[in-house]
Amino acid sequence: MFKFDLKSEISEIDNNVIRFKIDFPPFEGLSFVCMYLLKINGSNVLIDAGLHFSDWRKKFFTGLKEFDISVKDLDYCIVTHSHIDHIGLIKTLKRKNPDMQILMHKIAHDLIEWSTDVKNNFEVEKSATELAERMIRFGIGVEKGDRIIQFFTNFYRLINYCKPDRLLHDNDEILFNSNKLKIIWTPGHAAGHVCIFDINNRYLFSGDHILSRITPHIGSFMMNPAFKSEYDLTNILDYYLNSLDIIDNLNPKIIFPAHQEVIYNPHERILEIKKHHDIRLHEISSIIKNNPLTPFRISQLHFGEELSEINTFLAISEVISHLIYLEFQGKVKRLEKNGRIYFLS
Repeated sequence: MFKFDLKSEISEIDNNVIRFKIDFPPFEGLSFVCMYLLKINGSNVLIDAGLHFSDWRKKFFTGLKEFDISVKDLDYCIVTHSHIDHIGLIKTLKRKNPDMQILMHKIAHDLIEWSTDVKNNFEVEKSATELAERMIRFGIGVEKGDRIIQFFTNFYRLINYCKPDRLLHDNDEILFNSNKLKIIWTPGHAAGHVCIFDINNRYLFSGDHILSRITPHIGSFMMNPAFKSEYDLTNILDYYLNSLDIIDNLNPKIIFPAHQEVIYNPHERILEIKKHHDIRLHEISSIIKNNPLTPFRISQLHFGEELSEINTFLAISEVISHLIYLEFQGKVKRLEKNGRIYFLS
């Protein structure tokens, strides 16, 4: 399907954690994907399941052999969220080792199950169309809206559904004799995103929630209609910022992200991310002071106009999440004119 000259770096971070760092060039700004093998009280816990491409799969299995580990030695695979670079190999791993337990948050599972079932194709297309129509009202052109529909209806065809052995919820704990892993629900980058906290070692496996150099995209995503009424994630940036505080209060010693470098100064990095969002909120608010603009135009002024198509969508989505956060605080208001939505402060 995709073929690249991939580089990989398999390294033992300490006696308990092995990192599988494998290139994936199409991910703009990320360049590689990391999976982690955590050894905890005699059990092997894989964090995330990488990509379902042949070259990528070969690099991962070769990395296991370097440490004399077989797929049969894996006891658990905990998925941080539903994006394709985190769930790609779960079906392959489960086929090779039926005894391995697959765990993921209920929202992540419900979205994957719903979006990959052909019986739901009409619903998936309808949900993608609603997202596109919303983005058109926020200022993008109809042609770009059509491509959003194409992207999201085709995106989920890249996923192979595999039923998990356990569905996770916020504050669930996984016991390993005297050790435990704590699950923290951290919506923002994805609705069903979780971080995994090794309580004894104070290690946090952050998925895409906390990265070392850039901030993850926080914005619009498709939702399974079945849980729209159960979870109100309208103000998604508020969820994200609150979960940063929850993680900070855990006082992690090291953060292991799914992209970029291991973070050895968790508290300082969390403060940097929060400051970044404070600055973005201030800048967006300043752009629209007594100057009503659509979110799309705001995103052009804030991020620039020379963006790739996917980054254009991410930019407007990011701006919308910040505008809604400000709207909930009563600092901006929206106006509607000729079918378009404008914000001003």
